[in-house]
Amino acid sequence: MKVKIYFCKEPNDIQRGRLNRIALVTIYDLVWEAEFKNLITIGKVWLKVNGKVEPFGIPLKHKRHHKSLLPGDIIEMNNEFYMVMDVGVKKIVLA
Repeated sequence: MKVKIYFCKEPNDIQRGRLNRIALVTIYDLVWEAEFKNLITIGKVWLKVNGKVEPFGIPLKHKRHHKSLLPGDIIEMNNEFYMVMDVGVKKIVLA
């Protein structure tokens, strides 16, 4: 199971639940990805990385706009996309 985390480059107002693939490339930076052999849930991923200063280990990019998950960031798991909210995550549709 492949998990990717994208950080938003600029303050976002995207809370609708729909996102364009072009916006994913232009507004977001891929900062971390890993492959898990065990079955995990999106809630466990969010709990693991939420609030920690350096939760991702070795980053893909050293120049980031913030160090931990903030509302508006995206977690991709098995080609399903979830937007980080204030508490928890919400599944979004990528058009």
